[in-house]
Amino acid sequence: MLPHKGTAALQAPVSLLQAQARPPETDAPGGRFHPYYRDHLSELYDKDVIVLDDDDDNNNNGNDEDLVITGSRQVSKPRNQKPRRDVHINRAWQLFDGPVGFHHGCDVELADHSFMRIDEYLPFVEGGPFIKGYRLSHQNRLELLMPERPFELVQLVKIDENLSVQSTMSTVKVSQVIRKCTIIFTSQRYRDLNYRDHVRRHLGSDNNVPFNDVPIYFCRYKSADCNVGIDGRVPTGPPLTGRIEHLHSSQADNGALIAPDGQQIEFCISNREVRRQWRGVGHSKSRRYTFGDAFCGAGGTSSGALEAGLKFKFGVDFDLTAIATYRHNFECTGTQVMLNDISDFIKSACASEDGFKVDFLHMSPPCQPFCGANRSPNEEANRKNMNAFSKVGDLLDVCKPRIATLEEAKSLTDVDKRKHFRDLISWFIEKGYSVQWKAVELAKFGVPQTRNRAIIIASGPGEQLPAFVRPTHGNGPGLKPIPSINSAINSIPANARHQKERPFMRAPKPPYAGSELCKTIMTSVKPHHYHPSGLRRFNIREYASLQTFPLTFVFAGSMSEKLKQIGNAVPPLFAKTLFKHLKEKLTATDDTEEREYL
Repeated sequence: MLPHKGTAALQAPVSLLQAQARPPETDAPGGRFHPYYRDHLSELYDKDVIVLDDDDDNNNNGNDEDLVITGSRQVSKPRNQKPRRDVHINRAWQLFDGPVGFHHGCDVELADHSFMRIDEYLPFVEGGPFIKGYRLSHQNRLELLMPERPFELVQLVKIDENLSVQSTMSTVKVSQVIRKCTIIFTSQRYRDLNYRDHVRRHLGSDNNVPFNDVPIYFCRYKSADCNVGIDGRVPTGPPLTGRIEHLHSSQADNGALIAPDGQQIEFCISNREVRRQWRGVGHSKSRRYTFGDAFCGAGGTSSGALEAGLKFKFGVDFDLTAIATYRHNFECTGTQVMLNDISDFIKSACASEDGFKVDFLHMSPPCQPFCGANRSPNEEANRKNMNAFSKVGDLLDVCKPRIATLEEAKSLTDVDKRKHFRDLISWFIEKGYSVQWKAVELAKFGVPQTRNRAIIIASGPGEQLPAFVRPTHGNGPGLKPIPSINSAINSIPANARHQKERPFMRAPKPPYAGSELCKTIMTSVKPHHYHPSGLRRFNIREYASLQTFPLTFVFAGSMSEKLKQIGNAVPPLFAKTLFKHLKEKLTATDDTEEREYL
C-alpha cells in the first residue's frame, strides 16, 4: 500500500514510502504476529536494522522545533515539551489513509507488525534513510506473558541485571514502514480507556465513521524479558528475569480521546488519583504499613516481615498444624490468624468492608504442581493446589495491596510451564499492577542453602514499582560472606527448643567439613541432609536454623509435620531483607508525594 500525496508529503521527499512493503501476515487487528526481536528490540534483517545508544536522543539535526502530526491537527512545539495529542475518533480513520510523515511524535506500523513512536528521522545515515524511536509490539504475543487484549500495545525496553530499565530506542529503515496509525500512551487503567468500550462502540454510527477497525492503539505498559527468543517464536530459555511496568502520569501523552458525540477521556491521570480509584484510601501517614500473609504456612515470611517493622493484619492457611505453629508465634502481635481454605477467605473478605485491605500482601501459593521435586504427583492434590494458585487475582481484589510479593518454585519459570507463568503474570496485569520477577539464589541473601526461588514484586495501580532487592552476601565489595552449614548450626545453644528432635539414621555416613552450603531443605528428610560429623541427621532446630528461623521460633505437630513446615517456608532472613527494602522504598515515595501536595 503506497500512500497518496498530501500536505505531509511536502515535508521532504522521503516522507513517502520508499518501496512496496510486504503484506500483513494476518488481517486480525491485535492478533498474534511473529516479529523478529532480540530482548524485544527489532532485528528484522541484519542489513536493515541498527540499534543506537540513547546518547543520540537529542540530535535533531539542528532543528529546535518539529512538526508533530496528531490525530486531529498539526502543531509546532519545542521538542522538550509534550504537545497536545487529542485524538478524534471520527478523524483518525481519514488520517490513516493519508501520507506517512517521519517526524518526531509520529506513529507507524512496520512490516513485521511491530510499531514505532518516531523520535527522530535520520536521512543522512549510511544505508538510510532511517527512523529512530520507541519500539512497540502487540500485547498478545505469547512470550510477553500478558493477557490477550486487542489493540493494546506494549513498549519494549531492555533491563540490566538489577531489573532497572534502560530506555533503548531502535532504528529501522524507512522502507520497513507500511502505514501510519495512532498510538495513545496512557496512564489510565484498561477498564477506563480501551478500544472496545471507547472506540469500537462509536464505529458505524451516524457520525460518518465507517464500521471497520480504526487504527487507534493504546499503550499503557513497558515490558522487558531477558530471555525472549531472537526470532519471535516461543523462547527456548525460561523467563528468569522480567519487568512489566504500567505507565505513570509523566509518561502518558498529553491529550484526550474525543468521541463523535463530544465526550472526552484524558490520556493522563495522576498517580494519586489512580491509587484512590483502586484502593479508596490514602497512604499511612504514620508509615506504619499493614501486612497480610496469604498461604502463610508456619510463618517464615511473617517472621521476616515482623523483623522489618510491618504491622500485622492477618495470616491465613488451610493446614491445621501450620496454623497452630503460626498462632503460637504471632498471635501476640494482634494479627488475625485464620484456618481457612483460600476460597473461603476470599468470600469472607468480600463481605467485610475494608477488613482485609493491607499495604503489603505476601502470597506463597502451593508450589507442588510446578516443583521439580514433585516426582509422584497426586492428581487430586494438584487440582486443589491449582485452584488455590488461581486465586491470586481475587486476593489482589479483596486486599488491594500497594505492594504485593509472591514466592514460588523456580521451576514455574521453566519453558514447559510458560502457560502457568503467563497466567500468573496476567492476573497482576489485569488488576492494573506493575510486576517484576527474578529467579533468586537465596544464598546471596544469607540463606545457607542452594535454594533458588522465583520472587515476584508487584506494585498496585498508581504506585511506583520499586527497584528489585539487592543481594547482601557474596564476593563483591560491601557484601557479607556467603554463609555455610557451620555458620548456621554451630552457635545453637544446647538447650534450644527442638534440639533433641532428630530423624533416625540407620548408619553413619562420610563426614564433611560443613563449610559449604546445605543442599535445599525439602519437606522431608533427604539422604544428603545430615550433620557434618556423619554420625546423625540434622535435628529439627538445625533444620530450622538452616532455613534461618530465629532460635525462639516454636513448631507444632509431629516430626514429619515440623519438617514439612520448615521445608515449605520462605526463609525469614530473606523475607526480612525483602520487606525492609520495600518498606524503605514505599516510605520514600510517600514522603515525596506528601511534600508535593503540601
